[in-house]
Amino acid sequence: MERSLAVALISLVSVTAAQAAPMLRLANSVIGPVWVSSGSSGPTQTAEAHNAGDGSLSLAVSSTASWAAPSVGSSRACSAASVSLNGFSGSCLPIQIALNTSALAAGVYSADITVTDPNAIDAPQKITVAIHVGDSVSVYVSPGKPQDIPLAAGSAVNWAAQTQNGGNWLSLALDGSGSFRFSYAYRLHLAPPAGMAEGVYTGSVAITQAVNPADDRTIAVNIGVTSQPIAQASADRVHMQATQGGSAVYSTVSVANLGLGTLTLQSATPHAGSWLTATVDPVNNYATLKFDPGALAPGLVTGSVDIASNAIGFTGTITIPVEFEVVAKGIPLAGFGGVVDAAVASTPVSPGDIVSVYGEQFTFSDAANGPVPLPTILGTTSVLFNGIPAPLYYVGHNSGGYDQINLQVPMEAQPGTGLVQVQRDGLNGNIVSVNVAARAPRLLQIGAYAAAVNAMDGSLPMPVGYPIVWAAGTHPARVGDVLEIFGIGFGPTTVAVADGAPAPGGPNLAWTTVAPTVQFGGAFAGIGGVSVALQRNRDYYGLSPYNAGLYQINVTVPQGAPTGDVPVTLIFPDTSSNTVTIALK
Repeated sequence: MERSLAVALISLVSVTAAQAAPMLRLANSVIGPVWVSSGSSGPTQTAEAHNAGDGSLSLAVSSTASWAAPSVGSSRACSAASVSLNGFSGSCLPIQIALNTSALAAGVYSADITVTDPNAIDAPQKITVAIHVGDSVSVYVSPGKPQDIPLAAGSAVNWAAQTQNGGNWLSLALDGSGSFRFSYAYRLHLAPPAGMAEGVYTGSVAITQAVNPADDRTIAVNIGVTSQPIAQASADRVHMQATQGGSAVYSTVSVANLGLGTLTLQSATPHAGSWLTATVDPVNNYATLKFDPGALAPGLVTGSVDIASNAIGFTGTITIPVEFEVVAKGIPLAGFGGVVDAAVASTPVSPGDIVSVYGEQFTFSDAANGPVPLPTILGTTSVLFNGIPAPLYYVGHNSGGYDQINLQVPMEAQPGTGLVQVQRDGLNGNIVSVNVAARAPRLLQIGAYAAAVNAMDGSLPMPVGYPIVWAAGTHPARVGDVLEIFGIGFGPTTVAVADGAPAPGGPNLAWTTVAPTVQFGGAFAGIGGVSVALQRNRDYYGLSPYNAGLYQINVTVPQGAPTGDVPVTLIFPDTSSNTVTIALK
């Protein structure tokens, strides 16, 4: 495996662990949507914060919207729900959020509550609060295509539905899925039958005898049954943040067709200052919003963007409120849960793993890539992992509007809790935690397929004509072909390789100390699939020669392997990888 090939594949895809400090945990990071009648204030919502570390929390809270007013209450015993669902024990701090919504017009709103403690690990964190002001819903639906509208209540409720035509297209259901929200998650279920004629229909849901009287209300429901496209945006609000004088950040809003026919986006028109521009991709149906801080002073500016399409009625042009928060230059801030493996953005990570860190203010310079051997400083940015300088692959910005660092976990990292701190321009950032395991295998992907190369001709084992630029082309592999499949986090090797250093080539390869099995198709060998136990006298499993942190396996496609798009998984005695797809024929 030549170094240039591995680099091409990857391109497609002062703290110590023992430090005594509080560790912030939130029982719920999403509240709502809470339904509030027009002209009234909603019921106060409560989240719980818990200290999973040492010492004590000293919390401060702030909100992006004036109607959502947070405050921190006195320490008390954690609720039964926090204990059973989140594993909290002992005391919690209630975060109470008053909903001062009486002056809001009917519509959907959301706010971010920032919870911080300058001395806590995994701070700051955010709680998103969503509300629906008004007791009516008007939507377009397609015959035979149900829609659900979320509704959060503060208690269990009784309900009764009525419809204009007597049909059973309207109901209320308790939604038992998703994360715990300290409220009851319901959904209005709209299910027009396939034979329902086009037109406008009305109905209502009466919520009565709720344990919490504030939940009692009658919700008027109006549906327009249509055979035309119905547009729905992926976000009902966009909130972005950038640094004063820093680089522009971008947000993508995709638009789905909940109806029939073909949806085509036509334009995206911003209504804001010159700090906001917008474009649409009519082929893939998404809008890209560019937020440029330019010469803006620190503070919050607001606007909106109209995304127009050929959809019916009020869904034809969707207006999305936007908020742009410009912050003064400060310390680098890594996001809670923002340390993940670089393959599938998950945890745990492992020693020697390639990891991504997401956050803010990691750099104010152009993106930089580290050469091999990897440096521990790129520009003015470095990262400590359990107090050890981590080798850096990349420091820069990504298309999601965040700053990103790709690093190698130091080999000295031990299983347990790893602590990560970004440093920039001599400033220490916040500290975030990540779970570290002895082995965390992840297979890399290129688009919808595995990051793999057919060693017989250098092609990629994908369908012929798969839209990717590769000199040797793409085509499905066959039985007997040798595939080089690439990944990260395969664990310890027979040859010790220094942090950031390239793996050895030649006869003294860095094999993994445990031989994995490759599963082609199905869940088990003999049940829709074939397993291949890798062997040193025939295959290869270890670090990819001349690359830092990259692993590969060389395996021969076995007799009896399924054909078509085949799922492939790497199985170790103690854990398994994610599943990727390889084209076989």
